[in-house]
Amino acid sequence: MKYKVWVRCATFNHALYITSTMDGFCHQQTKFPFLCIILDDASKDGEQEIIKQYLCDNFTVECVEDTDDYHLTVARHKENKNCYFAVYLLRYNHYSVKKSKEAYYQEWIDGANYVALCEGDDYWTDEYKLQKQADALDANPQAFLVYTSFQVIDGDGKPISRPHIKEFPRRSHSGDNLPTLLRHGNYVMTLTTMYRREVWQSESLANCPCKMDFALTLSAALMGDFIWLPEQTACYRSLENGMIASDLRKGVHWAQDIYRYYAGLVMNGQCKPLSLGQRIHLTILILRRALKRKDHQLKKDTLKSNLMSRLLLPVAYVWLKCDRLKENIKRWNKV
Repeated sequence: MKYKVWVRCATFNHALYITSTMDGFCHQQTKFPFLCIILDDASKDGEQEIIKQYLCDNFTVECVEDTDDYHLTVARHKENKNCYFAVYLLRYNHYSVKKSKEAYYQEWIDGANYVALCEGDDYWTDEYKLQKQADALDANPQAFLVYTSFQVIDGDGKPISRPHIKEFPRRSHSGDNLPTLLRHGNYVMTLTTMYRREVWQSESLANCPCKMDFALTLSAALMGDFIWLPEQTACYRSLENGMIASDLRKGVHWAQDIYRYYAGLVMNGQCKPLSLGQRIHLTILILRRALKRKDHQLKKDTLKSNLMSRLLLPVAYVWLKCDRLKENIKRWNKV
């Protein structure tokens, strides 16, 4: 069976939310078959039982597989005939024993053109999300990612505001997103995205030391353009006990490692073709980030890459000072 879109859903202890996530998948109206791979990492809150009951109520089971590592169910929705689920209920928590789960996902990816993502505590609100995004990528072969706007909610489903997230729509745009990502970091919300399969199979992602969402986004940016659809298609649940929220310091280190790795690829020319002007611009952005974050390793690696980076270091200093002056003026105007 060939699925045009392959949906990746990682979940753990999301018993309160997983039904909304699966509803968002099943409500998708498409002209093509799509497969949702749901992987529960041995939840302890009853989530696996909820998923089993959901399958029983809404799907026709096509095959089942049992191993020492997982119980797999492949099923087709009873009403939405284009919707298929492949559900892995892991028998033990792979994260705690540092066992990779990628092989379970990769088993299905070869038959798909595009990959969408949504974790078990988030959900989609637009029933045409997959169709709109697949149409956009079909029509724009130079684009490797399409993303949309979203609503932030709390654990009870109430709309909330998060200061750093409020800036994301302002930074979002179609076309070349690599400079914006190198300047601001990640602003592309995972649950709103659809990527070309080639991004998942790219060498840059395979060799990245930390495969978080930011790495996937940067891999796509190295390969080509993005498409920005400003309509809201999903709800992002901001939880105090989320993985990054519960260990903020570790999340910052991961993001730093990812940035250094992809900055190195850019400086070494391991990305899409760049003009001289683009190379100069990206070099200044990387140096500016190193100076602003006092990231001495990033600065050292960048300056070692080529002579041009050493010539551009004073420009990065001036740019950073100008940015700080603008920030101070804004603060003074508010007083």
